[in-house]
Amino acid sequence: MLLARLRAWLHDRALNKSVEEVERFLDGLKATSDRDVGLLLAVATVIRVNMETHGVLPKGLFEDDEMPSTEALGTLQMRINRVSGQFVRMGNGLDATGALVWSYSLRCLNVPELRPLGKAIWAELARGHPHVEGALKAGEEHTGRSYGQRVWREWDRIPVGLEPAARNI
Repeated sequence: MLLARLRAWLHDRALNKSVEEVERFLDGLKATSDRDVGLLLAVATVIRVNMETHGVLPKGLFEDDEMPSTEALGTLQMRINRVSGQFVRMGNGLDATGALVWSYSLRCLNVPELRPLGKAIWAELARGHPHVEGALKAGEEHTGRSYGQRVWREWDRIPVGLEPAARNI
C-alpha cells in the first residue's frame, strides 16, 4: 500500500513537472508572431529531416499511427535534447528551439495526459504556415544551399496524434 502511494506520488510529481515545462513552451509560442512561428517551423522541419537522415530519429516517426515503446520514445527524446544542447553550446538558439519542437512533440505523444498540450503546440505552429515557404527560401538564399525536396514536401506535416482541431488551424 505504501509503495503504491509512493509510486502514485512520484508519477503525479513527474506529470506536473512535464505539464509545467510543456505549458512554458506553449506560452512562448503564443507570444511569438506568426512570421516568427513560420521561421521556427521551417527550421524545425530542416532539423527533423537532418536528424532522420543522420539516424538520430527513425524516418517517418511522426507519420506512423503505431509509435515505438515508451522507453524507445524516451531514448529518442533524449537524443533530440542532446542535439538541442549542442545547438545551444554553438550559440544557435533558433536551431535549439527547432529541435525542441520535436522533443516536446515526442513527450506529448509519449504521455497521454499531455496530448491536449501537444495539439495546442501544433495549433500555434500552424499559425506560421503562411510564412514557412518564404522562410525556407530566405534560408536557402542565406546559406547558398538547397534544403532538398523532402524539406519542401514535408514542412506542413503534423505528427500523427497531435493534429489540432480543424477550427484551430
